[in-house]
Amino acid sequence: MKKQSWNDIAGDGVTEKMQTLGITVGQKTDLQKLGEIADTFGVEAVVYFEKDLAETSTYEADRKDFAGADEFNRPFVLANSFIKFGSENDPSFLSRLQEFPLMISVIEVAERRDGSRVIPYIKGLMPFLDEFDVDAEPEGTFIE
Repeated sequence: MKKQSWNDIAGDGVTEKMQTLGITVGQKTDLQKLGEIADTFGVEAVVYFEKDLAETSTYEADRKDFAGADEFNRPFVLANSFIKFGSENDPSFLSRLQEFPLMISVIEVAERRDGSRVIPYIKGLMPFLDEFDVDAEPEGTFIE
């Protein structure tokens, strides 16, 4: 997808802009869609692996707490880093994500400051193994 300006998205404020993109707190969205939004609009899409941390902490606080840690040694990772890591370690990863979309629970949409820059972000929670329905039919592609 071609890069687009965050400011060109319809809506007042981060919540409305995210809803324009199909991202709503409390709903689930496809991991690959999060990656595409991040690439297209310069949004940080971060996926958490620990439910308690995702629900009780802030992304900014977690960035500070884990500032010295390697990205893959933290309890959260950028969606595109996760996709890249999966693809590099399993050639069938992307095709499996097409057949069985990995649905991320959206916990928060907000903005953080990086110096003078304001960066919108999506904070999501990875599903746990007991949440997967292995008997469900594949949903097919979800990417627009």
